[in-house]
Amino acid sequence: MSPGPLLHADADSFFASVALRSRPELAGAPLAAVAHVFVASATYPARARGVRGGMSVQEALGRCPELVLVEVPHAEVEEVADALFDLFGECATAVEPGSVEEAFLDVGAAGWDDAVAAGHDLRRRAAAELGIPVSVGVGRTKLMAKLASRAAKPDGLHVLGVDREHELRSSLPVEEVWGVGRATRERLAVLGVHRLADVDGVQADRLQAVCGTAMARRLRSIRTGTDDAQVRPVSARTKLSAEGSTTGWDRADRSPAELAGTCVARLCRRAERAGLTGTELRISAAPRDGAPAVTLRRAGLPATADVTAWQAAAATLLATADLPPLAGLRVTVAGLSPVGAAPLTLF
Repeated sequence: MSPGPLLHADADSFFASVALRSRPELAGAPLAAVAHVFVASATYPARARGVRGGMSVQEALGRCPELVLVEVPHAEVEEVADALFDLFGECATAVEPGSVEEAFLDVGAAGWDDAVAAGHDLRRRAAAELGIPVSVGVGRTKLMAKLASRAAKPDGLHVLGVDREHELRSSLPVEEVWGVGRATRERLAVLGVHRLADVDGVQADRLQAVCGTAMARRLRSIRTGTDDAQVRPVSARTKLSAEGSTTGWDRADRSPAELAGTCVARLCRRAERAGLTGTELRISAAPRDGAPAVTLRRAGLPATADVTAWQAAAATLLATADLPPLAGLRVTVAGLSPVGAAPLTLF
């Protein structure tokens, strides 16, 4: 691994940005990509009017009556996500995925100038080759690189240098530490820990009792500047997933069987292109009433990427299950392995 600065690359408003690729006339308009009846992703003009991911469409329209609504283009999102990680792999010596649209990158930088140049090149290529904006943060550790990418949004590059890093290791609010959720934040507040510098006033055993051994060690390491600076690459995919909603925005509803067949077809195209076959099928079925998802699974299938075989397996799983009315499905092909010597794909 390189001893130089790291990058954190994060595609802006990913679902909405993908939808905008075929709608350039809507650039600059408040737009939300919708899944079922919820906002999955909102552009920055929409966010400026109070629209947020996870919000109901009804609430979003109440806040922004001029909001343009488009359905999440799931097939295109999956294609672009695969292409984005191909690009990450071409630009870096190591890639650690964070989600379908973000990753930490070790670009082999000898110093800050090298890291910044690599970040600019990545952003340029993402815009030119994929048609999406990617914000990039440059920092000495993964936390600092992630904080830098937040500051870079929308569609920018930000360097969090040594002097600013030193300041943040004292002044950063704990809720802005990647991985600190509401429950941990509330427990820390009981100890009087609101900023990183407050950790110094808490005894080690007390901090560990309140937030757990791993988080206590992480907070101490962030405070002292010894936090994680290693990009841990994922060398191969073990599964591929596709998802969709039974109901959509401005389209006819789909039955669970129709939706599963569509998802399987997309998965098989991606698997064939990557030279992969799978042996396990999982379907996560989300009930319309918000109840916990129901997971259906079939393992031990012959290794294949044949769409007919996988669609038949999906149809059998759904037909033999007693399911309530569904809002959507997530279909996963697991047990992936390469065909011959075909290369494995990232995230």
